[in-house]
Amino acid sequence: MKNLSPIAYRSLFFKHVWRFIGNVAAPHELVMDHAVAVSGGLDSMTLLWVANRLSQQGKIGKVRALFVHHHTRSGQNDDASMIENFCKQEGIPLVVLHAEGLSANDSNFEARARKVRLELCMKERKANELLWTGHHLDDSYEWSFMQRHRSTSPKASIGIPVRNKSIIRPFLCVSRAQIKRLSRFEGIPYLDDPTNKDIKHDRNFIRLKIVPLVKERYPKYLKFYSHFANFSAMVLKVNVFSRGGPSKLFAYENGAIILGKHFSELQIQEMIHNYSNTDRGEIITPIERMIRAIENGKKGPFHFSGGMEGYHSHGLLMLYKQGMKNYDESIAVVLSQLSNNALSLMTTYKKVELEHAWQNLLKDPDAMRNMPGLVLVLESESICKTLNTSVYDPLFPHISQVCKERGLRFITFQKCLDVWMQKREKLPERLKLLPLYNLSNLFASQQ
Repeated sequence: MKNLSPIAYRSLFFKHVWRFIGNVAAPHELVMDHAVAVSGGLDSMTLLWVANRLSQQGKIGKVRALFVHHHTRSGQNDDASMIENFCKQEGIPLVVLHAEGLSANDSNFEARARKVRLELCMKERKANELLWTGHHLDDSYEWSFMQRHRSTSPKASIGIPVRNKSIIRPFLCVSRAQIKRLSRFEGIPYLDDPTNKDIKHDRNFIRLKIVPLVKERYPKYLKFYSHFANFSAMVLKVNVFSRGGPSKLFAYENGAIILGKHFSELQIQEMIHNYSNTDRGEIITPIERMIRAIENGKKGPFHFSGGMEGYHSHGLLMLYKQGMKNYDESIAVVLSQLSNNALSLMTTYKKVELEHAWQNLLKDPDAMRNMPGLVLVLESESICKTLNTSVYDPLFPHISQVCKERGLRFITFQKCLDVWMQKREKLPERLKLLPLYNLSNLFASQQ
């Protein structure tokens, strides 16, 4: 990352933030209008610049800026002028809101100013408009630290929420240093608020006095905090990334599977350590690499220290001990011996019946040896094409070879159920299917 050119860095920054935003807001919300709360500082000005670029690219709706003038220091006039000039240059509509009754000498000035800003922005916010704020990962860590020492609420100690109703915080996936680097590359103007150096305010005390000591001793503190916060949010069921449904964990003697659209790094780490031969070794970075690879369509297997592997297949993540012997060979033997006539007589399934068969497999103590759960599709070529069936799976090379030789195609339970739901108009009510774990049971009974 340190040696990236400005163009490459901008590309990776946008890709990372856009992926994060896609998890925070639904597609129909992104095409609506957006209001960005700006203060004139580094974070909010960079956020406004990013939001405007996303709007220009057609990824989100129209963008406008909201600035709240506190009237508590003369420097805010300079902030207002700088923001106004920037917005004119970029063609961004700007609304200036004015706070009343604030004094920088108040002991609770920070809290009161924050409340007033929010109230004014929410009052100005239009219906169906999302409000963006520039909080980043450092802000969330500092907030978490502060709450852990003055609040008993587990939820409050996680950090700043990624989303709160119509308010979203797209920069909670990046650090202040990353934002500053983008700002420097792109020449985004900003002004520092001199009150940020006053340590009589709790946040400034933590930022200026405590965080430097933590950073010196633990350079990767933000990275591990983000993993901890995500896992804690998942445990407390407040994780916005579970919008598509929380992940489900199934643990077995020789491994575990996680079902869902999003996978928690710490949950994966916990499972790997649970089954691993050792609790030592750096695995967070390999886990992050695996998740990025999964997002790019890779299946694996992925290798981890301690003799563990991971494998992804359409919403299903397997974590298992290296060298685990599955039922590939035994199923392949039985499958190769079944005549075409026998295959043609296989039973048909309704979607609900296939779901029931999938749940039965998940309850099987020996389920891992059959994962990711292959189902032979004994239908016409057009139906196989609609289901987007496969002819090869890395975990089942012997079955893949038999299918190739006999012109057979298969699909996983999860994918079949999902595609069947998505394309139910194009598929019949019943499909002729053969869950291959049935053949592993057959082979075992013959031994």
